[in-house]
Amino acid sequence: MPPLTARPLTACARLFRRLRADQRGNVLMILALVLPLLLGAVGFGLDYARAQRLQTKLDAAADAAALATVDPTLLSITDTAQVKAAAEAMFDQQVQGLSGLKIIARSANVNDNSQSSLATLRKTTFTYTATSTNMFSGILKMPSLAINGSAVASASTPPSINFFIAMDTSPSMLLPTTTAGINALKQGAWWSGASSYGTPVGCDFACHSGDMQRWGNGVYVIDSNKNAIYLDDGDSNSQAFYRVSCNGTASNNVYDVNNNLIGTSATLKTSLGTSATTYCTGYSASPSYNSLTLSYKVTDSKGKATSTTTTLTVDYPDTYWLVQNYTRVNPGTSSFSLRTDAESLAAQSVISNAYTIQQKYAATATPPVYKMQFFTFNLENPVAIPTKPFGVMTAVKDLQNLGAPPIAIPNLPASAYWTNQAGKTVTTNNYDTDFGAMLTGMQNLMPTSVGAGTAASPQSVLIIITDGMSNSNSTVSAMTSANIKQCTAIKKYTRIAILYTQYLPETINYTPRPDFTTMATNIVPTIQGALQQCATQNTDGTYLMQTVSTDGDVSAALNTLFAMAVQTARLVQ
Repeated sequence: MPPLTARPLTACARLFRRLRADQRGNVLMILALVLPLLLGAVGFGLDYARAQRLQTKLDAAADAAALATVDPTLLSITDTAQVKAAAEAMFDQQVQGLSGLKIIARSANVNDNSQSSLATLRKTTFTYTATSTNMFSGILKMPSLAINGSAVASASTPPSINFFIAMDTSPSMLLPTTTAGINALKQGAWWSGASSYGTPVGCDFACHSGDMQRWGNGVYVIDSNKNAIYLDDGDSNSQAFYRVSCNGTASNNVYDVNNNLIGTSATLKTSLGTSATTYCTGYSASPSYNSLTLSYKVTDSKGKATSTTTTLTVDYPDTYWLVQNYTRVNPGTSSFSLRTDAESLAAQSVISNAYTIQQKYAATATPPVYKMQFFTFNLENPVAIPTKPFGVMTAVKDLQNLGAPPIAIPNLPASAYWTNQAGKTVTTNNYDTDFGAMLTGMQNLMPTSVGAGTAASPQSVLIIITDGMSNSNSTVSAMTSANIKQCTAIKKYTRIAILYTQYLPETINYTPRPDFTTMATNIVPTIQGALQQCATQNTDGTYLMQTVSTDGDVSAALNTLFAMAVQTARLVQ
């Protein structure tokens, strides 16, 4: 046992070893050394982020101020000092009240250059310098951060333009503009020809034909109670029609327009005396397309049949008639419009929009003049709308109060031929859209030189509204390479703008019929690309083209396309 005097020395040694091994105090020392640096870094980060947010707001204000100088209101002012003051005042107003900001300088450099065909070509450069006050200036020894930026905008008075507007009126454009309309038409227009490939289904194209029952073994119009609809041939306006229950028995009932029972034991016969089939809850064999006679026993006010028999001459309605009379056939429902209706209304809207834009520049030295001429096309050459003055090149100021340009719907007597707009019967073999004929006809109307953009020498723009499906020369396709070459020839002197009313595969692939399936799968996906090749490409790589689909706004799309064609103001940077 060691002496007692050695024990205190041993205890001291152990304490020293513990103190030497314990490094917790070093952390505090290191933290004390780096804390000012950490606070400085955090403070700088916060101040820098704040300065960045302020610069974003200042950049937006500079953009707005630069663009304001090329807006029609200021573009018409020739005093550049006045324009400069207005831009700087707008900038000041937008940055007013921003916390921690000090504006050092801001300036709008407005440069107007006279052009031969345009009143003014203006380029404005707006610059600013400012500082953002630092919240951690005591730590950073830096009271503020510098901010600067610029925006450049340019514009010219828009050129005068003549617009040639060609509207597709082929049968495929007789498609409802909404999903609800498509479904309503499918439920009321039944195609028995699909029975060769499966169950008969609804037809969603509102085709205009005097022989609808000949189309693919028969397209029939039915009401919501699945009564077959027949028109009274003695009514020149086709307002009177009859509902036949066609339940497959001798007790077929007949109802009037208002669904009142007026007869029983109805029979339908052709002019040859053979029995005609009707369509109701199922499909039937192909009916004769001779004139029909409807015979039925008359009922009294209580629905009791009498011995009197009434015979009427009746006819099949087409599906276009169903759209026009849908709420009469099905009381309590909502009406719906077709793409051809939307085309007409869009034309009216673009006239009004063009006049509004023209008025904005009325105070400039050389205000633009917009004129328009409207055409329809389908199988043959484009036809100028015969209603005056839509069919001639007319200033929008003289068109704006005349309503919508009326569009004539072609009559298709049967699937193999139709009556054209001149009243001539044309054999088509069911091919009803000819882009080649349309483009040839329009090219013959187009100028052979590029207009200067003045009222005396306007530029020209061809606007084509179409679903892009070509049915010509026994071929179904998108625009062909030959069509694209025609577009290229036109674009030497005229810009081409295209409004694509999207062709939907689901509107044609409702049957397993092979040619329909091939069309939906292989052809429809190529339409948009082909139309884009026809349209004019802008210097920024975009195309003068808009696409609108079911449930879309055709008028809004056409107005956007018009704005793209006349737009001159742009933010350069």
